[in-house]
Amino acid sequence: MKRLGMAILAMAFAALAPVAAQAAAPAELPKITKADIDRGLKEAPAVAAEAGVTCTVTNARFIGTMTLSATSKDAKDAKPTPVSGYEVACKEGLGYTLLTMKPTATANDCVASALSPSLACRLPENANPKAGLIPMMTEAGRPCDVTNAKFLGATSSGTKFYEVACRPGEGYLVQREPGKAPSAFPCISAVGGKLACTLTTDEQSATYAKSLAAGVKKPCDAKDVRYIGMTSSGLDGYEIACKDGATGFIFTITPAGEFKQQVDCALASGFLGGCKLTDTTKAETAENGIYTDLAKKAGFKCQVNKYRLIGVNPKTNADVVELACADRPDGAVAEFAEKPAESKIHDCIEVGALGQECKLGTSLTPVLDKLSASLAAKGKGSCKVSGARYIGASSAGGVFYETACADGGPGWVVKTAGVGYTADTLTPCAVAGGDLTCKLPGNAKK
Repeated sequence: MKRLGMAILAMAFAALAPVAAQAAAPAELPKITKADIDRGLKEAPAVAAEAGVTCTVTNARFIGTMTLSATSKDAKDAKPTPVSGYEVACKEGLGYTLLTMKPTATANDCVASALSPSLACRLPENANPKAGLIPMMTEAGRPCDVTNAKFLGATSSGTKFYEVACRPGEGYLVQREPGKAPSAFPCISAVGGKLACTLTTDEQSATYAKSLAAGVKKPCDAKDVRYIGMTSSGLDGYEIACKDGATGFIFTITPAGEFKQQVDCALASGFLGGCKLTDTTKAETAENGIYTDLAKKAGFKCQVNKYRLIGVNPKTNADVVELACADRPDGAVAEFAEKPAESKIHDCIEVGALGQECKLGTSLTPVLDKLSASLAAKGKGSCKVSGARYIGASSAGGVFYETACADGGPGWVVKTAGVGYTADTLTPCAVAGGDLTCKLPGNAKK
């Protein structure tokens, strides 16, 4: 998440501070007259357009004329500046107060203008300013019934910042940059930072974040929680630490609250940066033994000493895990299903069928030797296979692999019957085309 830097109240209202010093605020604000409404409806739409706000004016009022103190450093050139103020109610939801500043009019929404009693929104349509932020929260992808809100400030470039409270414990820091969709970040993301929520306490944020883990099918008495950030696909990532020595986990959830994925800390070293609240050393050691047993049940003898969680196969709901073995050089990628008999093992060439590759540094030699033997059985024993690539499978069940030769000679496309590496047919890379075009170094056509 980007750090939310800001210059608090660096807006037009800050420039009005001298007004309060020149004249004491009235004990009671003047009543809104028909003349104020008529003048507002006549003049305010043009001022709103000049200020650049999106507002289909449904009501308006003339607030009054104010005189700003001169800001020139040269006293001889110093002249007070008259400014007209208006309030508008908008069909889009969020109302504004407007000032005819020079060179361009300025606008502040009713949440921000509440900071100035004399410029606060008073039209009946703007009686509940926080409700005007509901469309903004929906646009930010975090729909909620706003129960409280406050304006935090803005930058000189016009980026505005708000704090919004929704359900108990569900609060957000909102950033709205001109010309862009707003962004909203959970209050828990700012715990301990300079910009922290006050409408939602840290304790409330933590309690709410823990409640989001209800979709995780794992016994855990939550001890601590950490907001990791937003993924590239727009999911919020959280880490939960459990009491009583239970292994914690990382989970992802949509901004709308739909649970997506859960990964135990023992498996999460490559997932969203891994766990920080849980000591995973013991858990990972225990997990090695579990995967050794699961691999054995799947027909793959491997004393697992390292593993890498790849993800979940959405078609089978099987956990996809790369395994490295202490008792054999070649590793594998396993699809561990809920029923062990349905689990599958892929060597580090075959795993191309899943669009994956091995990354734990295991050896391809045992697999390449099988392909060399397959070529030899077809009379091409001069090719010692030094590299291979999964190409694809045919509708008839055949599987295609590209092979490269250690002596630099032309490689081959090997078609198997679909099980193992026994060659059915061979096609020289020199003539292979279309989907079967060779791509390995030395094989690619020049």
